[in-house]
Amino acid sequence: MPRYPIDALGELLGNAAKALAYHVQAPLGMAGQSVLAVASLVVQGHVNVKKGNVGTSPTTLYCLTIAKSGDRKSTLDGRTVWPIHDYQKERRAEHETLMAEYRAELEAHELRYKSIVTSYKGSGKKPKPLSHDDQQALGAELAELENNRPTPPPRPHILMEEPTAEGIYKHLQEGLPIAGLFSDEGGAFFSGHGMADEAKGRSITLLSQLWDGKPITRTRAGAGESGVLAGRRLAAHLMLQPVIADKVLADPLMLGQGFLARFLVCSDHSLIGRRFLSDRPSDESANHDPAIKRFWDAIAELIRQPLPTNDAGELEPDTLEITGAAFDAWVVVHDAIEEQLSPAGELAEVQAFAAKAADNAARIAAILAYVETRAEPTPEHINRAAELMQYYLQTMIQRTQEAAQSTAEHEARELAEWIRQSGGELQADNFNKLPATYRKARKARPLLALLVDYGHAYVTATGPNNKPRAWKLREGPDNV
Repeated sequence: MPRYPIDALGELLGNAAKALAYHVQAPLGMAGQSVLAVASLVVQGHVNVKKGNVGTSPTTLYCLTIAKSGDRKSTLDGRTVWPIHDYQKERRAEHETLMAEYRAELEAHELRYKSIVTSYKGSGKKPKPLSHDDQQALGAELAELENNRPTPPPRPHILMEEPTAEGIYKHLQEGLPIAGLFSDEGGAFFSGHGMADEAKGRSITLLSQLWDGKPITRTRAGAGESGVLAGRRLAAHLMLQPVIADKVLADPLMLGQGFLARFLVCSDHSLIGRRFLSDRPSDESANHDPAIKRFWDAIAELIRQPLPTNDAGELEPDTLEITGAAFDAWVVVHDAIEEQLSPAGELAEVQAFAAKAADNAARIAAILAYVETRAEPTPEHINRAAELMQYYLQTMIQRTQEAAQSTAEHEARELAEWIRQSGGELQADNFNKLPATYRKARKARPLLALLVDYGHAYVTATGPNNKPRAWKLREGPDNV
């Protein structure tokens, strides 16, 4: 398992991650991932990153962390995201006052509407007929009034845990133009309503569009339920247990649509069994650690920094441009990755993920630069981002291999159970009788070979070139 390059996060973010990992006694990579994800959340509304003449991207990151139950995901997430929760608490307190003001303004608006209509039609039981000119004048006044209709204050919350596509759209429509999909139990999102079979495609499409920085659309039959939202950003950090991560990373739809390719995957060694307290001072606290306090202060400042928006409430982020020596360094990163995307290259098996790696590296470099200097990325930022991307690439290769192996083992068990219920033997001529998933030889044969390798079955007949033609399950309680 590759080692998370914590120093590549820099002094502010890296030292905070080290301190959080120490106090929580959580894996260092998990702490680094959490810190980087929160940084993306607070930066994404302020700046995009331009990669020379190659294009412009949001500074949005999608992060996925794999950790066991008991690795203190919840504790770490709570400490890292604390400044966001504190900001939401402030906004909730303000929201009650703002809602009271909105209701009063709306009532005044409705009274003004009635007053205008009455001035033209009269207040009697029989409204006077309006001339054409009066109709025109009334319509103009009502249109002007409608253009100034009071709007409700934005929702106070920024964070979401397990939304549907419709929920994300509504959240961004009624709240701030930035949001975070953050959950220390990411399995609830991947197994929730938003990822149910009938909704998965919509959720994947919407989240992919948000990562790309594209406008998101909603089309419904009901009046007022359709629309287009532009200038919105959504960062994500989902923490998953390994068994759930294996299923997610092997999901054909998520892989096929390039959704998972947008995620930065972190998987670090567990500390369970090594988290002793005997050598630690009893008065230590994360709340008083200078590195954590500096990080909290920086995040708190950024989340309260006014967002650059237009009159429609759409984000208009500034642009950090990668130029000069920084662009030369980024080109080196891009080309090194591209070279390994060939069929014989190291990154061929994670091609979709690697194809977005240079873009993700630019986003990370821009986040590091903005958090540290509020200026454009330097060659150092590019090189540090590249070091982080190398970790993510290696982790994705390893996890993809492990997920594929786990999926194959699960499918082999299912196939073995079908064979057992069908008499315990199988011939190649009967592949067409297998369940639809395993009916083709190119699918069944590798699984049967796996059962033979693991000692759960043996070959009873072969054909030309010694190719297996029949198999039989071994008897015994330990066999699948």
